[in-house]
Amino acid sequence: MKPNQPPVSPTEGTLREQLATYFLSQPPLPQLSVPERKRYMEKLTQLGQLERQEFLLAGGAGRPMVWGNPAPLLQAFLSAAQRLAAGLGQPLLLFPAKDTSIGTDTLLHPRLLSVTLAGLLRDACLVCPRQPVWVRLQERLGGLAVAVTAPEPFITPELLALTKECTRLHEGSLVHCDNTVLFTCGQVVKPPAGIRLYGCPTEEDLLQDSVSPVWSGFYAGIYSVMMSEASSSSEEDIIKSSPANSSSGSSISST
Repeated sequence: MKPNQPPVSPTEGTLREQLATYFLSQPPLPQLSVPERKRYMEKLTQLGQLERQEFLLAGGAGRPMVWGNPAPLLQAFLSAAQRLAAGLGQPLLLFPAKDTSIGTDTLLHPRLLSVTLAGLLRDACLVCPRQPVWVRLQERLGGLAVAVTAPEPFITPELLALTKECTRLHEGSLVHCDNTVLFTCGQVVKPPAGIRLYGCPTEEDLLQDSVSPVWSGFYAGIYSVMMSEASSSSEEDIIKSSPANSSSGSSISST
């Protein structure tokens, strides 16, 4: 176990192993039948819930961090989520950071950032399915601000606690008012010695990794609701046009 790494409970470890075995045993998503697809999404939803619970249970703990700018990571995540949501008829309206040259570098926990944003998007879409959800990123001196707005209030106690944990670890702040949630990642002027640089995944990387938070925390969470109104034929079209080509259990690791 790495220094400051929160302990993994035996139950959590067993569940992760079971999920990893399941995902490694599955063919590419487009090759699954409709019933198999439904089960696959249920397993992805289980993975997303497991990760959220782990972050909450270990709230306040120190975690291994990396050094980098959160804006490119979150923009790649949002673009991937937008493409997946579009196939289900769910509009995501993105307003990316206009000037990534500011370089709001900070100490990052990329998985927690991704899981938190996935949860915000999922719940924002579920409150009013197929109505627009707006996401705005704004880089500024002192940090990065992320705002998610839905047609109606969508924050839940679990989601609020998760976002608070994310902002705590990233030395940011959280504001939620009516139908908007805004959180920030604080800027760190200089990385501590020994911190590694973060290599940001691309939009395509996130789409190809079908157990990434964009799938487990976001897409799987809205899939059943959106597909309840779709026919089997339209579901076939959605899956066949999906950017995922394969499943990888290697991404299921302790956060």
